[in-house]
Amino acid sequence: MSQRILNVLYQSDDNYAMVSGISITSLLENNKHLDEVNVHYCSYGIKPNNIRKLEKIVSGYQNAQIQFIDAKGYHNELKDLGVKPWHGVYVTWLKLLAFGGLTLSTDRVLFINGHTIVNGPLDELIDLDFEDNVMALSYDALLNSHKKSIGLKQDDSYFNAGIMLINHKKWKAEKITDQIKKHLGDKSDYVIADQDLCNVMFKGKIKLVGVTYNFSSAYYAYPLKRFLKTNNLRPEYFYSYREIMEEYYSPKIVHSLFGIKGKPWEIGNKHPNRFLWAKYIAMTPWKDTTRREATYTTTWFLYDLLPNVFFMVLYKIGVKRKFG
Repeated sequence: MSQRILNVLYQSDDNYAMVSGISITSLLENNKHLDEVNVHYCSYGIKPNNIRKLEKIVSGYQNAQIQFIDAKGYHNELKDLGVKPWHGVYVTWLKLLAFGGLTLSTDRVLFINGHTIVNGPLDELIDLDFEDNVMALSYDALLNSHKKSIGLKQDDSYFNAGIMLINHKKWKAEKITDQIKKHLGDKSDYVIADQDLCNVMFKGKIKLVGVTYNFSSAYYAYPLKRFLKTNNLRPEYFYSYREIMEEYYSPKIVHSLFGIKGKPWEIGNKHPNRFLWAKYIAMTPWKDTTRREATYTTTWFLYDLLPNVFFMVLYKIGVKRKFG
């Protein structure tokens, strides 16, 4: 019987070491049955104290190990290419260079954004047939009009790069890292950084995976049918209402994209997944650490005050301004 091995990549600076640590805890808690879970962590200046905490988390699981990758080299490469930073830093771009530098015992690696809770076993991703695609992603729940800004048609697929299953064998064989560097040298000023790049560069080479592997917290924050209608997300190029509802109560990976009522790891937040996050925070070395307070904003106030139908109008205007 072949071994069940899951290779995973995380990335963060020191500000999100705790958040990623919570996500890693949830990953390892729900995949104890696997023979190996190899965590590769692209470290963008993480302080020694947080490195030790991440190591402590992983050491508590017999089937897991963690390897830290110093991201300074990738940072310098991105800077030399003239890549546009994302919110002032290069963190979100790191994975696109790090994939090619990994040495793996299998043909695949799963990138997981730290803003996630792994809520179940990930065996299906170990067995997934790439069908000669470069990667496998879930659809992104962003306003559909954003596609035009990167040259896609309204009925084209648009994917979320927060969870990425990479065909590492193909990545290495086709020297995709070099292709990405060339692309970045020509263009990097995308509104949604690496996610837009992947949708443009790998169009037709991305395999769709189910919503269960990248379940947006926005599905819990708004009436689902209204959310799909507001964002013009149709079954021709997005998940159907039924497909989302089939995974609603037990998705495999929950991605915390909704932030109007605070981040789910912040003190005093009212995030729809806050209790799920609290479960795993309590398992980490940060359980007694003073965490940031959730900020009560005008948007939070309006979310609570306005009838949902009116708030969704403001939501659409805001998202279109930012991403459309």
